[in-house]
Amino acid sequence: MRQTSPPILRLPTPTIGASALPLIAGTLETVGLDAAGAFAAAGLSVLAGPELAAAAIPLAAFTALLQRAGAQAPGSPQIWRCGRGIVEPALRQLFPESLGTRRLGELFDQVLADLQQLQAGTHFARRTEADTCLVTYRIIDPTIWPRSRDAEFTLAFLHGVLARIAGEAAAAEATLAFEHERDSGAEIAMVCGCQPLYGHPTNFLAFPARLLDMPVAADFRPSFRHHRAPDAPPETARAPALGQPFERVVAEAIYMRLGQGALTQPAIAAECGVSERSLRRRLAERGVSFREAAEEARTAYALWALRETSLPVAEIAYRLGYDDQGAFARAFRRATGTSPSELRLAGAERKAAGTA
Repeated sequence: MRQTSPPILRLPTPTIGASALPLIAGTLETVGLDAAGAFAAAGLSVLAGPELAAAAIPLAAFTALLQRAGAQAPGSPQIWRCGRGIVEPALRQLFPESLGTRRLGELFDQVLADLQQLQAGTHFARRTEADTCLVTYRIIDPTIWPRSRDAEFTLAFLHGVLARIAGEAAAAEATLAFEHERDSGAEIAMVCGCQPLYGHPTNFLAFPARLLDMPVAADFRPSFRHHRAPDAPPETARAPALGQPFERVVAEAIYMRLGQGALTQPAIAAECGVSERSLRRRLAERGVSFREAAEEARTAYALWALRETSLPVAEIAYRLGYDDQGAFARAFRRATGTSPSELRLAGAERKAAGTA
């Protein structure tokens, strides 16, 4: 393959707040996993002291931690149980503002905003389509892999929030989809009540939108200062942070949409809150064209998909918005010097040699 050049648009380094680590360690132990061993294998330690709240660790290290923990019991859904088990302590210790909400929809909005603050380089969103609510989660940097246990852990947490307010019966009727292909013998359906979908373009939890109006029980809301009046707006901003470099905003908008169809200028401009003309002008000021930025991101996703999944080349081309497989193959060869099929074959040969 060709030598890689400096990135056209640099993504922010994905991180997660270290304040979550003690809760993760405790929950891993609760479900019967060796937390100390998993932390050590991932090169992490459970921090303590006043510096904890402000500390952050690479998200890649966190996904490795969950991967290591899950590998201890590959045939059991222990990481899912961990995500469900952390709901109560996380809401009370990490996201206490959420406990001042009155309806499930408001609770989800606050939790997703808090999660977005906790994890840089990820994307959480809630939207309603017809009569269905979709809660989506994604690590937008395709180079962070594997991350399957992280997706299971995160969706289990969101599923647990739904169950906490709407009840286990409602949660069992939800739909779950994972970006990763199934890579363990763990039967998540046995503990969540619904059969997950695998190999989807993004991770999501879907449930009837009518549940968003369900009230948060009074005994779930604290009486201390975190309580917020029912008509007060959410305290955590949903928009990109003010002062964030424009090229970073564009990079996140592009990578967030990878694998979900065409990357169009109108859609990215709208996501960034500017006109198409302004998008082109501001990128040109940095010596970048939108086409170059989009192709770089498509190549990054294609490299991940070809190396780490068994998705057909035609499906990868479709997910990246190419008109046909041939157009994808030509663009991929221009960027990498090799064809999608050749890259996949070389990767398969390396894996086979490594396990021989």
